[in-house]
Amino acid sequence: MRGLHFFIRYTQYPMIKNICISFLLIAGFACKKESQPIIYYTDNIVVAHRGAWADGHCPQNSLASLQKAIEMKCIGSEFDVWLTKDDSLIVEHDPTYAGKNVETTTYAKLSATKLSNGETLPTLRQYLLAAQGQTQTKLFLEVKSMAYDNTILYAITDRVLDLVAETQMQNYMVYSSFHFTILQRIHQRVPDAKTHFLGGTYTPEDVKSAGITGIDYDIDSFYDHLNWLPDAKKDSLSLGAWTVDNDQQFIWLINNKFNYIITDAPNELFRVLDNMR
Repeated sequence: MRGLHFFIRYTQYPMIKNICISFLLIAGFACKKESQPIIYYTDNIVVAHRGAWADGHCPQNSLASLQKAIEMKCIGSEFDVWLTKDDSLIVEHDPTYAGKNVETTTYAKLSATKLSNGETLPTLRQYLLAAQGQTQTKLFLEVKSMAYDNTILYAITDRVLDLVAETQMQNYMVYSSFHFTILQRIHQRVPDAKTHFLGGTYTPEDVKSAGITGIDYDIDSFYDHLNWLPDAKKDSLSLGAWTVDNDQQFIWLINNKFNYIITDAPNELFRVLDNMR
């Protein structure tokens, strides 16, 4: 490439010079594209439920539990997101935190109570930024709300999608929710997004027709509807199950070729996977 620069500088033939310059511009653009981060996810089905909190001896849905899931090379770290009274997106599982309703309380009041490890109640922005740079663990983001008004659900969903885009974390995301409306909104705005319905109430055909890419149900829903397994695979839907923590259920899900198992015991699931190889 250095020789080509030298040739362009000293050649006396304008047409050849222009061709060479065009080549350099195209090559430079290609190199720039190749320099963008490429995400290589680990080849397993282990999704740490609320992060690897049990194995990491840290609070659920904390930055520490996320980092532990990344260190363990789980394919995913699951977490829950709410919108507070002052429009802050926070990471917390329950509708209440420290005795306060998260949707009707400001983040300042909520965050005044620290997590058990001294960590401040994390915002979604902090969580996304903490996952940047690593290339093995996806983020399984569950959008939550106690509301059932579509206007409210759309507003929460749009805030989440805008922040994910702002932090350039789109390639890391798998979205889930018990609200069918939220997943339809995500599909509407980001058609190629990975979305999983959690409710266990819709057939694979219903989910597929809504543009949702996966079913992630409690394991009893699959026991009760065994026909959903071949139906989901026929429709090219991703299969996940929550929240599974015992070996017998691990083995059943592995033998039925589930794409993801959401568990509070990722180390145990890794052990089972190793023993079945």
